[in-house]
Amino acid sequence: MKFARIAVCVSLALAPFAGAVHAAEDLFTIAPNRSQIAEPGELLSKAAMDPANERIEIVSARASLLNADAKELRLTLPGGISLDAKQTQFERMESGNEVWTGRIEMGHDEKAAGAGGIALDAALDHIIAVRSGDTILANIRVAGQLYRLVPIDNGAHALIEVDQSKFLVDEDAHGYAEMLRNSPRSKAAAGESAPVAKAISTIRILVAFGASATAAIGNEQQAMDLAFAESNQALAATNTDIRFQQAGAIRYFTQSESTNYSTMLSRLTNGADGYYDTIAGLRNSNTADMVAYVAPASSTLCGQAAGIATSNANAYFVMSPSCLSGNYTFVHEAGHVVGTRHDNDPTTTPYAYGHGYVMSSINRRTVMAVNNGPCSTCTRVGAFSSPNYTISGVPIGTASTNDNNRVWRTRGPTVAAFR
Repeated sequence: MKFARIAVCVSLALAPFAGAVHAAEDLFTIAPNRSQIAEPGELLSKAAMDPANERIEIVSARASLLNADAKELRLTLPGGISLDAKQTQFERMESGNEVWTGRIEMGHDEKAAGAGGIALDAALDHIIAVRSGDTILANIRVAGQLYRLVPIDNGAHALIEVDQSKFLVDEDAHGYAEMLRNSPRSKAAAGESAPVAKAISTIRILVAFGASATAAIGNEQQAMDLAFAESNQALAATNTDIRFQQAGAIRYFTQSESTNYSTMLSRLTNGADGYYDTIAGLRNSNTADMVAYVAPASSTLCGQAAGIATSNANAYFVMSPSCLSGNYTFVHEAGHVVGTRHDNDPTTTPYAYGHGYVMSSINRRTVMAVNNGPCSTCTRVGAFSSPNYTISGVPIGTASTNDNNRVWRTRGPTVAAFR
């Protein structure tokens, strides 16, 4: 039963941090009234239906603590382990929501660049929390484990332990084969010129929701703010010099939808078939470099892009509402548009070095490495492959084949100049 207090299975990696003295305030505590377990409302029932949500606990969350002045917060995770998160960034979004990002203290040694590369270990244990009114939507990552804090019914929240091995694949075999067919065979898409160099290039993404996805998500803007914050943290981890920005307000559509994402992408990129013909104009008026459409949930995959290293006209990708954050699928699909490939993709054009990477010795994989590849149990980390960075002393890429970071730095500015 998913509605159970998690108190027995605790990672040994957390044990040294139990029982520490804390001065920080608790972001959430076990809820005194657990009646929602016996009679779950709509939002809690939806959370319980997600196969990746392994355990669920009802908690009381204090959204007011997520403010610019909160430099440290306490997180009490399953098993009664209390850890401190120290603020690394606070941002007020254009939507009015607020994003509090903090690094969880796990005793990692933050080493400078050396022969083994720059260590990312300390950056991987963190919380990204989005406050919208009195609610919090957050992803918490500790020692490779993912926990989610999500608003549910009657003002309560659920603390969810996620089984990351049960995430759906990013694209199925058919969808990825179609993306390969829509990929250029030269080093640059036709008609593209070299962009003007910038310190940080901003890729603006127009987000569109269909009726099915709107019904599936309690607070669409809060979900998107978390998706953008999570994506930007992954892009910053290896200094891609790329940042995502939402291009205007979320747009809503009522046209006929399909759970076949190839069909959805064909309708989105057509522009004259009577389905989503207004999106091309919205891209121009909102200066959007890409379009992300949140489609009906698929039973087999999280998302699909229109191609790999797509042209300006085909800079579209489709997402399932259940995959907007947590598995880095949003930035994964956007990465395909830019030109990054899966770890198990044998294609060497347009970038021979443009593949994700699996670190099987430490059971980890980068954003573009997939769980339907050679390591189905490897946990995805929020970083792109690069030979210049390490996790647990292991490089997360190779110079010749696995350097997605270089793809972002090479073609990211071009995509940022689409509009």
